[in-house]
Amino acid sequence: MTKVKICGISTLDDALEISKMGVDMLGFLVDPVSPRYVKPEFINMVKSNVPSTLVSVNVVRPIEEMLTINSDLIQVHRVLKDDELERIRSSSNRFILYVPSSESYLSYLRKVLDVTHMVLLDLEKKSDRVNFQFLAKVLKDYPGLGVGGGITPENVGQFLELDPGWLDVSRGVEDFPGKKNLYKVRKLLEAIR
Repeated sequence: MTKVKICGISTLDDALEISKMGVDMLGFLVDPVSPRYVKPEFINMVKSNVPSTLVSVNVVRPIEEMLTINSDLIQVHRVLKDDELERIRSSSNRFILYVPSSESYLSYLRKVLDVTHMVLLDLEKKSDRVNFQFLAKVLKDYPGLGVGGGITPENVGQFLELDPGWLDVSRGVEDFPGKKNLYKVRKLLEAIR
């Protein structure tokens, strides 16, 4: 069954309730560039209260600073330079690396897959439209990758047809940035299961 990561959680109540629903991964944006920002210490508080895998999501933070955050997985949501990929390769931490879901990033995808099997194919810009044909082709060649980009309870079926390893959902299940709508999360999980 496809795993699920709910990303951009910013309240303890949401983290507790979403974890109780059986979500595989909870994502926390630890860079102030996001309206869903939480301080890295917030992950410590959540960690002592939930069994789900916790992911620190980093946009601009340097790799060395990411390694100091007490999360189960470290997600880097930017295209990395070769020296950054090398630092990640030599780390004992587990990483999720973002790759824009675009034909022009296929060579970058191959580089990233040499570093980690946990890859998230996501839109380059929020205003982009999901290219399902491209995603189907990539997932056929590289099964098990994660997919994100505008996933909602209403359209999740289209994403499931691609047979991704996991889904990364944020805006599609929230009332406003950082506040998750628990009804929408339940509907999403029902559609997946």
